[in-house]
Amino acid sequence: MNTTKLKPFAQQARKILMEGVRLRMLYWGFDEKNGVTAEPEAVPGGVIFRNEIYNDTSLYNKWNQLKKSISNHSYKDAVEEAAYTWFNRLMAIKILEKNDYEDAQLQYTGTVPALLDKARNGLMPFLNDADKQKVRDKILAGDEEAAFGILLVGYCRKHQLLNRVFGGIDDFTELLLPNNLLSAGGIIELLNKNGFVEDADYKEVELIGWLYQFYISERKDEVFKGFKENKKARKEDIPAATQIFTPKWIVKYMVENTVGKVWLDYQPDSPLRGQMKYLVANENAKPDALIADVKELTLLDPASGSGHILVVGFDLLMQMYKEEGYLTKQAVREILNRNLFGLDIDKRAAQLARFALLMKAASYEREVLRENILPHIYAMPEAHAFNREDIEEFLNQPAYAGENKNELLKEFT
Repeated sequence: MNTTKLKPFAQQARKILMEGVRLRMLYWGFDEKNGVTAEPEAVPGGVIFRNEIYNDTSLYNKWNQLKKSISNHSYKDAVEEAAYTWFNRLMAIKILEKNDYEDAQLQYTGTVPALLDKARNGLMPFLNDADKQKVRDKILAGDEEAAFGILLVGYCRKHQLLNRVFGGIDDFTELLLPNNLLSAGGIIELLNKNGFVEDADYKEVELIGWLYQFYISERKDEVFKGFKENKKARKEDIPAATQIFTPKWIVKYMVENTVGKVWLDYQPDSPLRGQMKYLVANENAKPDALIADVKELTLLDPASGSGHILVVGFDLLMQMYKEEGYLTKQAVREILNRNLFGLDIDKRAAQLARFALLMKAASYEREVLRENILPHIYAMPEAHAFNREDIEEFLNQPAYAGENKNELLKEFT
């Protein structure tokens, strides 16, 4: 994988998307300097905004979610969140189509993305009748940018895998679909441009992790510049400051000397011993089996990032399951359900790790992508303050019957 080409691609994508989101923010009445400049008016069945009627009952709540997000964090944070939300979905769609897991959607058919080309021919099965008519009207009016926006939002809304891994877009990020998606120099052109991400790169499950590291690299530089100026880091800054993509040889060293070591203590004569290049053998150590079955061998990465360690762990575990006589189809599901676990402080990274691990699983058994399977990788929740009433309500559950609740309250308050 040529990472020297991936970095300018990811950084350019970030600039394009953030500018598109800023333009959308202005449309929805949010100006970084002047605050709120326009507000929607809720009416039965939708809203009125800038003298236009929107027949969408959820739009008013989404607009208020955006306003609240800016208030609780910042204008810049909201732009970053929306831009990255669309970046990871666009990249995931592109990776799926490049690996032939799904039909082409963003790849050009002629001069437009396949998603729009199919809509020109009436093929948009993921849209309801009202949105199909909107797309037809926009195409007839020559506004294919707006038509593509409706198509992309509708496609993401209905995409089970994207929603399972990344969550839905049924919040303010849907309002902030970047402007100028189809324009010259826009994000769709960049995704289809030769010279950046090569076809071979799309076959590498680590691709999305590398792209994330490069995508946030400029943000990381900003955070570290603040540190040098003695600025206190905000919680929103921590993910950008702490993401490091671990080189593959180090990952293999870690996995082989943990998962591999446990396996060899259980199966001393395993042929895997000769295949683990980075295994550090201790000739004087006596095998002390910690497991009695491959299903008991668990790998937890407490700072999983984009899942590189878990992906390498998947390959090694697959060989172990094969040694035990499992079929590939069964082994894939057992590994995802029983063996691999991850945590990360960054919600985005946890989502990418899930996606990367599913891509690795699909390289063995592609049907796993169509099943309701989600890897056990979780973002650590933000700290939450509890008052005395919350704790008393919790302790009134049947599980705490007979306990000395006053003593427990002292421990928590």
